Amino acid sequence: MEKIANKIAQILVRENMIDGSMLEIYQYGLVRMLEIGGAVFTSFLICLSMGMMKEGLIFFAFFIPLRSYLGGVHLKKYWQCFLASCLVFFMTLMTVKFVVADLEFIGVMTVLGVAGTVFTAFADYRKQKNEIYLLIVCTVLSLLMILAGLFYIKEDNSMMLLLCCTVLLVLGSKVIELLGQSARKNCK
Repeated sequence: MEKIANKIAQILVRENMIDGSMLEIYQYGLVRMLEIGGAVFTSFLICLSMGMMKEGLIFFAFFIPLRSYLGGVHLKKYWQCFLASCLVFFMTLMTVKFVVADLEFIGVMTVLGVAGTVFTAFADYRKQKNEIYLLIVCTVLSLLMILAGLFYIKEDNSMMLLLCCTVLLVLGSKVIELLGQSARKNCK
């Protein structure tokens, strides 16, 4: 991605479309655009190929804001993160499509996942002192719980399972990040 972005940025400078002093900024922006665009396009293809566009959109409606604010595990190289993300997304959709679980069990796991996520968000909030952070995380989690409640009433196991998997993935990623930070501190 970086090589492609560098070539595009250099062409833009050569064609006098951007100022040469802004080259690094454009290179960075182009890399981010290509990475995000590639991930969105691949996710769209996964949803389309599985016939699960609605599920994919609901997954990302909650996963993206939660992961953006809470953070989570990060891999060293973009391609590793890209492949892991695609695999996790695909496995989530496969789980929703083929796994049948007890509605009450899914409900309990969703509530526990939301509670754990709120706990980790509050711990981060105490460190950051960023008031909007906790507000956004709690708002997204509240919307998730309302939607989960509606799916519970409708007895829609697959959509309940989707929300459960989403919140557990966010929580799991955050726990892995915290464990990694703790391990790095103990090694120093």
